[in-house]
Amino acid sequence: MDQGVIDYIANVFDIPKLTQHVSAVQMPLPLSRLAEIPLDAGVNQCQGFCYNSKKDVFVLACINSENTKQIIYEINPTTFKIVAKYEYSHKKLLGHMNTLTYNPNNNRYYTTNAVVDGYIVTPIEADSMIVEAPIRLKEKVFNFAFDKDRNEYVSIVPLTNSHRTINYYDSNFNKIKTYKIDAEHTDLNNNGAYAGNGNAIFTTLTTFVFVDEEGVVKNISPYTSGMEVEDMDYRNGQMYMAVNRKGKVEIYGLPSLPFSVNA
Repeated sequence: MDQGVIDYIANVFDIPKLTQHVSAVQMPLPLSRLAEIPLDAGVNQCQGFCYNSKKDVFVLACINSENTKQIIYEINPTTFKIVAKYEYSHKKLLGHMNTLTYNPNNNRYYTTNAVVDGYIVTPIEADSMIVEAPIRLKEKVFNFAFDKDRNEYVSIVPLTNSHRTINYYDSNFNKIKTYKIDAEHTDLNNNGAYAGNGNAIFTTLTTFVFVDEEGVVKNISPYTSGMEVEDMDYRNGQMYMAVNRKGKVEIYGLPSLPFSVNA
């Protein structure tokens, strides 16, 4: 999420600081750089990333600074070579593509616009890559993930510089619960989303934040500064993430986490 999205977030208000135990890891997580992804002309950053288990490919959403052009790359998960790409010019439907998640039950990707309309989630049929009519939520939505274990969607919304709202939706996008949590961060920037077995993971500009199924922040782990982890997903028990770093788009791996998730 970049400054344009941050500027779009309105109606922020102060929430009393929550008191809860958080296990903070002092050493940065050992992220391993795996590949740089060469971008086509017209796009200059990544925003969404997920794993398509049906095709066995990573899926990377890249955009330009004006949110007027989007390219979705399919990437071989072992060689990290681009095997397919799909180009769009859908500012109203796709916009910033602020996170990307895959639902294997209906074979669709979901992404959030985040700049033109902060209330919509846009589905993309994963075989045809046709962009479908957006789904309008009652709440703002920025970082979005599908929890295949629960058949639920998870939305993480910046509320204040430190606090986040986490909304949970059923398979028909009806909200079923919500929590307000403290990410213990001093910036509104919020990136990525992963959900598994009721647990959720997202990143700030400097940390990974792990929230359990009861909305409790269980762990905050730093990662090396100088990069922006934009989005993440699991494949074969290992987490992979798309990163904007020094004008380049890179893929990183993380063999293990300092907390347990169902992946």
